[in-house]
Amino acid sequence: MGVLWQLQVASVYIGAVLGAGFASGQEIMQFFVRYGSDGPSAVVLSGVLFGILGPAVLVLCRQRSFFQYQDLLNYLFGQKLGKVMDLIIAISLFSGLMVMLSGTGALVSQQWGWPYWLGVSLTAIGVFFSLWGGLKGLLWVNTFLVPIKALICVAVAGGVLLLSPSIESVPTEWQGYVDVFAGYHNPNLDSASTTESFGLLPSSAAFGAFLYVSFNLAMSMVVLVALTPQVKKQGGYQGAAVGGLLLGLFAYVLTLAMLQYVPEIEAYPVPMLFLASTLHPWTGHIYAFLLWLAMFTAALGSAFGAALRISKEKKGKKFQKALFFSIVSVAPFSLLPFADLVATLYPIFGYIGLPIIAAIAWSVGRDWWRKKWSEQDAKIGS
Repeated sequence: MGVLWQLQVASVYIGAVLGAGFASGQEIMQFFVRYGSDGPSAVVLSGVLFGILGPAVLVLCRQRSFFQYQDLLNYLFGQKLGKVMDLIIAISLFSGLMVMLSGTGALVSQQWGWPYWLGVSLTAIGVFFSLWGGLKGLLWVNTFLVPIKALICVAVAGGVLLLSPSIESVPTEWQGYVDVFAGYHNPNLDSASTTESFGLLPSSAAFGAFLYVSFNLAMSMVVLVALTPQVKKQGGYQGAAVGGLLLGLFAYVLTLAMLQYVPEIEAYPVPMLFLASTLHPWTGHIYAFLLWLAMFTAALGSAFGAALRISKEKKGKKFQKALFFSIVSVAPFSLLPFADLVATLYPIFGYIGLPIIAAIAWSVGRDWWRKKWSEQDAKIGS
């Protein structure tokens, strides 16, 4: 039971971060590859931060019996500022769900010729029934699907690293898939630019790593806090730490693979899909399925967080009604294009999430320091 629980914690953590932006390669492109030779070092930094901050969230919540992420925010920032941060996270959850549903529509339309609305609808229905059981559904679906998509993602990147295929080998028919995930296209990038235009991202690769972690932590924090009651009984810190380090490893492999093809792939909204197609056309099809899987699991985390935000319950009829409302309310907007919107929102949420990282680090560090001083005073007193 202990090993399975650790695996579930790691899977939920990875699933909340390893979404469509990650699997498509666009997040990796924007936050790491564009920094050139400094990118891999920034990835290592992000992996360390993920590995430390994930368990830190669980520690804070367990010690103070926080079972809702709003309680954690109020503790970190106070009642007034905590409500502001809560609103921002709520907006990011609904935005994340909206973008993931939109991405599935674009993917099935471009890749398999299905109607856009059909991709959105089928994914929305899948998300709804997967989360019908609440937190338990989220745990089991992630435990099953996250290892699959992680293995495919790393296997394709590893194949590109080992075989170094020519990017000119992409079949002519694949050129039509440039817009398969246009929602993640960065308008500041073109085939001739490398690191000259950063848009909202900083010129420092290390700072970019902090933004990447802060954005993703704000999204994954909701589901991590929801695990607190089980963590109190069964542990889970190792699972969160391993999950965070694996996120860094996955990002590192993708970064190395993509750096070999700069600047050519910077023009592609889905750089990893194009790299996959250079290996073999069927590899491209498999990776397209991976993208859908990544969008689906990321949508699960966002939908769960949104429903939890409304109902303040992790299961039951109230949760199910909130889940239905969350999905239905964003589904119509998922039919809209999100090119400039997403490229702007991700860095903005990253900047906004920086105080969360700082507050968590400060709180855990302060508690650790106080504990060490108490132990020292006890030794002196004895």
